[in-house]
Amino acid sequence: MNMKSISQWLDVPSTDPDDARRRKLLNILLLGAGSITLLALLATSIATVTATAGEPEKVIGMYVSGASMLLGIGIMLIINRYWSGQVASSLVLLLMIVAIVFSDQPREVVMGHNLFLFAIPILIASVILRPWVSFIAAGLSSLVIAIVALGMLHMGPPLPSMMGLFAVALVAWLAAHTLERALEGLRTVNRELEQRADERTRDLAELSSRTEAILTGIADGVIVFDNDGVSTVTNPAMVHMLGKPSHEIVGHSLDALMEGVNREDQEVICDLVRDSLTSYPSLKFNWGGKILSTSFAAVRDNAGRRTGTVAVFRDLTREAELERVKSVFVSIISHELRTPLNAILGYADMLKEAVYGPITDRQLDALGRIIVNSKRQLSIVNDLLDQAQIEAGTLTIKVAPFTPDDLIDDVMGVMDALAQSKGLELASYIADDVPDTLPGDRQRLYQILINLVGNAIKFTDEGSVRVRVYRPNATQWAVDVSDTGCGIPLEAQSYIFDPFRQVDDSITRQHAGFGLGLSIVKQLTALMGGDITLTSTVEEGSTFTIILPLVPIQEEEPL
Repeated sequence: MNMKSISQWLDVPSTDPDDARRRKLLNILLLGAGSITLLALLATSIATVTATAGEPEKVIGMYVSGASMLLGIGIMLIINRYWSGQVASSLVLLLMIVAIVFSDQPREVVMGHNLFLFAIPILIASVILRPWVSFIAAGLSSLVIAIVALGMLHMGPPLPSMMGLFAVALVAWLAAHTLERALEGLRTVNRELEQRADERTRDLAELSSRTEAILTGIADGVIVFDNDGVSTVTNPAMVHMLGKPSHEIVGHSLDALMEGVNREDQEVICDLVRDSLTSYPSLKFNWGGKILSTSFAAVRDNAGRRTGTVAVFRDLTREAELERVKSVFVSIISHELRTPLNAILGYADMLKEAVYGPITDRQLDALGRIIVNSKRQLSIVNDLLDQAQIEAGTLTIKVAPFTPDDLIDDVMGVMDALAQSKGLELASYIADDVPDTLPGDRQRLYQILINLVGNAIKFTDEGSVRVRVYRPNATQWAVDVSDTGCGIPLEAQSYIFDPFRQVDDSITRQHAGFGLGLSIVKQLTALMGGDITLTSTVEEGSTFTIILPLVPIQEEEPL
């Protein structure tokens, strides 16, 4: 077995580099102890053969002790590799302390030459476990010494020796802590070096377009075009992606390569290749039955003159299929969850109304909790279903005339009790120039306003929540939802409408939710041809503004 094989055997797979390092050290320690034990047994055997081993009882004891030691080492190795390094290390330390206690007479353990042996588990603890565990090992060793002194020798604990053990622990902690800080520093430097290497690799992919060795190692497809739009270099990934040999790609124009691609996408990509700008945004399109993402960058010589364009293609077909499957799965699960949740709510309401007989106050309180939590779960399921339908393109907007007065009254009627429970003023205002009927999807508008007003009440402890309907101009109408609550930090306003994102503060964590409400509001608003904006100041309040067209948008067929 060579050194590489031994090193691989000593390594323990772990996602935590510190844990892997400690477990490897424990393996080395155990193998070292096992080697010493084998040498001791070998020496005993030689002594037995040469008749210099001494009394038979001692020889038998040596064999039994050695075999037990090897068995224990084997068990520790198995635990360390296949279960937990911390458990194995803790057991090794405990067994080591016990072995020291029984290695000699009690007086020698407490006051004699065996006392210094307790420094060994203390030093080892800081290396195979956390640095601060050395103090625990020192405390445990001191406790054992005190017990032996009091129980067997009937004398007071040797405090100077015990303090010396803690001094050893301090030195061990300092050394191990310094080592871990140094290793972390090395990892940081290594990550920075890797990041710089990645950046350098990208630069080489853009600027050194004729370096075939680099292109071969790139997993994404790469084609380099000259200023006339003719491909000059490609890589194996692009050959595999298009299913064409290299000679059918190199030397051909982009128009010829993209034959069969959507004409609009083809024109856009060809224009980007011929453009002289340095960089371009990514673009997704369908090419040969695959969904590809492409980005472009100009190739320049040492004088800064543009000599062509490098196009990088990434195959997103699998990701797109997984996204579609995820949306279908979420949609199916959401549908399946709604039925039992509605049944739970229905039966809970019937029990609450004493349909099946009278109920006690405690039962009434329990039913109230069931109803509240079931409604919350149903709301989450509905949000998931809406998000899945939006992502899958199956959610349709049903534009029809509706009365804004009735819509606002319905919202106020549902939210008024919640506002009153927090002592908030809930008010609404509809401007005189707002038409009696407006175009839009009333159900989705109701969903949007319930979400915005509910959030406003949730994050407002005192003051008011106001809803205002007005016309910002002749072709649009708008709804403002304002509150006097805690406000939204400026840095959070950039992602507040992203799916599954929430403001990360203590106030948000006090309330239930998982960050889909505002995302769905924004997407529903966009589907109705409108836009949503936010103005907010911390500790002063927030205003969400929905702006929608007065002219009905063309309803799209679901994808």
